[in-house]
Amino acid sequence: MTTPKKVATSLKTLLDNPIIGSVLNRNMDIIPGAKVALEWWNYDLFNRKPSPAYDEYGIFRGTDLDLACFLYALAGRGAIINIPTYKAHTQTKVREDQVLKSKDNRNGELLSVGANKSFFSFNINVMDRNVIGEDQVGDYRTFSLTDKSGEWYDGWRTIQFEPTLRENRFITENKLWSGHKIVFKNFIHPNRWTSFFGAHFVITKMLIERLEDEAKFLNAQIKALKAAGIEFPSGSGPSSYSYDYGKGVSKKFQAFECKIFIPSSKIKGEYQKCEETTDALVNAYNRRKELNAIVKKLRFMTRASEYAHYKNPERMPSWIKGVSWETGFKEPGKRIQWERLKLFQDKVGEFSISILKRSFEKSATVAA
Repeated sequence: MTTPKKVATSLKTLLDNPIIGSVLNRNMDIIPGAKVALEWWNYDLFNRKPSPAYDEYGIFRGTDLDLACFLYALAGRGAIINIPTYKAHTQTKVREDQVLKSKDNRNGELLSVGANKSFFSFNINVMDRNVIGEDQVGDYRTFSLTDKSGEWYDGWRTIQFEPTLRENRFITENKLWSGHKIVFKNFIHPNRWTSFFGAHFVITKMLIERLEDEAKFLNAQIKALKAAGIEFPSGSGPSSYSYDYGKGVSKKFQAFECKIFIPSSKIKGEYQKCEETTDALVNAYNRRKELNAIVKKLRFMTRASEYAHYKNPERMPSWIKGVSWETGFKEPGKRIQWERLKLFQDKVGEFSISILKRSFEKSATVAA
């Protein structure tokens, strides 16, 4: 007997969601919908009930609170952190007009978290007070948390931070301290795989693609305006610096990508071209920065869900039944082959709206 197909209503009615309306219409402002999606993924640390570091028999277990979500919460408040020791994972890049006071105890405000689009490489961005420039102390630096496969990166061991009073109560009441530190069992909790199949994940993936598409359009507009002789006012726009690069080596790693397929016939409208004015150039630059900042936050959370699924590929949630992954799917006019999970077909004769994924080898430059 054939098992009937079952897909949650929240997935089958995606096209009725107002956020998707703005995703598919380039004439609409995508920012309001993106801000709603950011709220979905905001991590409320204090509503969690994580397991203690020690069980009832006094045996050390480590907390099941994962480090990814914990750091996302710390970045949300701009916590001051310290990394006692760190060894660069990727090829180093140093501005010629800056010096590093010390390679140890890299400390400063935790500004954001990030993730690579192809590899399961997660990182944090810190206003590193060890960097000394001509006119200021501190500059942005990125530190890898995992290697290209999503496993703990052994170039660092500990991240120290000063908890707020509320955070300290939370950690203490839930018995998360092990001595004077928290020991995490997981960077990403294994049970997160379920979110890979949720409506919030699917909508967020479509949002990311739409945000990137508009940012790409704005980048082309900025180049065209500069080619037309329009310049940024003094003190605004991108800065250019000279860099010294450390030794790097190219290696191949396993990569994993995921996207949501929707027929191109669903997309309508065109982005508005910029006027040839200085104000238009500045506005386009600031808009692109805002879009990219949102993408960075959303990608960290969706890549965490993708990693959990990648480690549990055989698992399927209760709200999807009778549907399995198909191999060899190609988007119309393209050559890349994907595995496809059909969610629903909006019209007869159209391709189904689907989750696509693929694993492949890709080269990347890492520290020699």
